[in-house]
Amino acid sequence: MKAMMAELAKAQAALMEGYRARTPKSRAQFEMARQVLPGGNTRNNLHFAPYPPVIAKGDGSELVDLDGNVYTDFLNDYTVALAGHSHPALIASAQAQLTLGMNYGGRTIAEAELAHLMAARYPAVQSVRFVNSGTEANLYAILLARHVTKRPKILVFEGGYHGGVLNFGSGARQINIPFDVVTTPYNDAVALEAALEAEGESIAAVVLEPVMNSGGVIPATAGFCQAVSATAKRVGALLIFDEVMTARLSYHGMHGKLGITPDLVTFGKFIGGGFSFGAFGGRADIMAVFDAARPGYVPHGGSFNNNVFSMSGGVTALTKIHTPAAIAAVNDLGDRLRSRLNAALAEEKAPLCFSGYGSVMNLHVGYEPPMRYVMSPLIQSVRSLYHMFLLQEGYWIAGRALVSLSIANSQDECDGLVDTTRKFASDYRSLLSAQGIAA
Repeated sequence: MKAMMAELAKAQAALMEGYRARTPKSRAQFEMARQVLPGGNTRNNLHFAPYPPVIAKGDGSELVDLDGNVYTDFLNDYTVALAGHSHPALIASAQAQLTLGMNYGGRTIAEAELAHLMAARYPAVQSVRFVNSGTEANLYAILLARHVTKRPKILVFEGGYHGGVLNFGSGARQINIPFDVVTTPYNDAVALEAALEAEGESIAAVVLEPVMNSGGVIPATAGFCQAVSATAKRVGALLIFDEVMTARLSYHGMHGKLGITPDLVTFGKFIGGGFSFGAFGGRADIMAVFDAARPGYVPHGGSFNNNVFSMSGGVTALTKIHTPAAIAAVNDLGDRLRSRLNAALAEEKAPLCFSGYGSVMNLHVGYEPPMRYVMSPLIQSVRSLYHMFLLQEGYWIAGRALVSLSIANSQDECDGLVDTTRKFASDYRSLLSAQGIAA
C-alpha cells in the first residue's frame, strides 16, 4: 500500500507542476486570500492541492478561470447549477427584480407562488417553509421532528451528509450539531431493524438520502427505502427524506419516483435557480406548528428566508427551465454517460467504476459500485489523480471525483469526457492495475 500511495503521489505531483504553470494569477490571488480567509476560501470542499483556481465567469456549460483557462463544467456547483451558468431566463428574472427593490421586510407574491409550485410538484409536500440552505432545511426538519415527537434521538446512515454541521462521513464530526445520533450502515435493512428495535422509542426521526450524494453517489435500493419507511412508521419515528441533492433526479423528486410519502422532505441547491435556497415541508399537521396565527406557535424566522431573488428565481426555474422534459433529458443523458464511462474503464481493464443515478455520479475504486459508504486514503488519492488529470484536459469536476450534469451539458461534451476518462485509464494503466491497487 505504501508503494502504491507513493506512486500515486508522484503521478499527481507531475500533473500539479503543469497546473501551477497554467494558473499563476490564481496562485497569487490564493496567497492574498489566505491572509484573511483560513485556507484561502470560505467553503472547504472547494479546496484541493496545490490551490484551487479562481473562477472569473461561467456561461452555459463552461467556466473560465482568472488565467483564462476554459473548463467544461461537469460539476455545476455540486448539483446547484442544474440550469447551467448565466441562463437567460434567470438573468432576466434577477434584472427585473432589481428594478423593484431587494429587501422589503415583508411578504411577497413570489414566495406564495413558489410554495404552490413545490406543493404541486412534490407529492409529500402539503405545506412548506423556506430557509437559506440545505443545511438549514435539514436542521429545522430534525428540530421539528424532535419537537413533535418529544423524542431526543435521530437515526442517520454512515457516510450521510445533511449539511455542514450534520456530516456523518468518516472523520468529519468535529463540529456537528450535538444531537444524540444512532448511526447504521446504508442499504442494510437488517442493521436498521436492529437499531430501531433497540432505540425505537427514543428515535424522533430517521433521515434518509435516497441517493447518498457526498458519500459517493450511492443509490438506496427501492427495497431499502421501503424498509426504512415501514420501520420508522412502526416505531413512531418521523421519516425525513433529504432531497437537497436528489430532487433533481426525477420531476417529482425521488420520493415521488419511489412512491414513498415521507413525513418531511428537505430541499435546496437547484430549486432557487442558483440563488441561496433551502426549504423543508411535508405533512400539513406537522408544519402547522409554525402558523403564527395560532396560540403557542413555534417561531421560525430568518431575514433572508423569502429573499426576493431566491423566490423569483425559484419560480422562474420551476416554471421555465426545470420542466418535465428537461429533467428527463438531463437524467437520461447522465445515465448514458455513466454507462459509457464504466464501459470505457472496463475496456481498459481499470479497477475503477462510477456509481450514481441519473445526472449525478462518482468515481470509485473497484469493478462494482459499492452499496454503502467506503473511504480510504487510497480511494481519495485515485480520485485526486483523476481530478487533476481532468483539469489538465479542460474538465471541471469535484476533487472527490463527483460529476453532476446540467441541462447545458451536451452529448458532444459527454463524448469528450468519456474519451478523456479512457485516456486516463490508459495512461495510468500500470499504476491503476488490479495488482497495483491491491499491493
